[in-house]
Amino acid sequence: MIAFKKREKIIIYAIGAVIFIFLIEKFFFSGLRSDIRNLRQQIRLEEAKFRNGVIIQGKKGKILQEYKEYQLYLDVVKNSSEQDIFTKFLKEIERIANESGVSVLNLNPQSQAGKFKEYKKYSADLKGEASADKVFNFLYKIQHSAYLIKLDKLSLTPKNQQADLLSVDTTISIIII
Repeated sequence: MIAFKKREKIIIYAIGAVIFIFLIEKFFFSGLRSDIRNLRQQIRLEEAKFRNGVIIQGKKGKILQEYKEYQLYLDVVKNSSEQDIFTKFLKEIERIANESGVSVLNLNPQSQAGKFKEYKKYSADLKGEASADKVFNFLYKIQHSAYLIKLDKLSLTPKNQQADLLSVDTTISIIII
């Protein structure tokens, strides 16, 4: 057998200890370290979800208010076919025009519905006459209608020299989910 000097024995024991520590770290602690890293990542993810939940909870009142605002539209959409909704949409336009004092000269539904990924968009062309205050009242009522009605195009031109009457030419749309 080889006889080692004291210094060589210390170096061999040190190298053996380093190899032993390396093997223990490699096989035991690396798995534990990766598990801790995964747990920290899951904790960060859950904290982000919690922060988002707190933000949403803070906006709960506003969300409920907006839900109530669109509740009538959601009920109509849920319980009706697309043609029924489009018919109600046209009736709603006429009702709003009559309430606001706009004389409807022509209301033509467009033949093709715009088809998008999650919804369909039906449109109608409206031509009418009214004074400026009645036109603005009409626009206000369209904006605050229970249906998801939107003006795509609006053209106002004076009907006569005094400009007491305006000709209204607009395209109005409804979105059906």
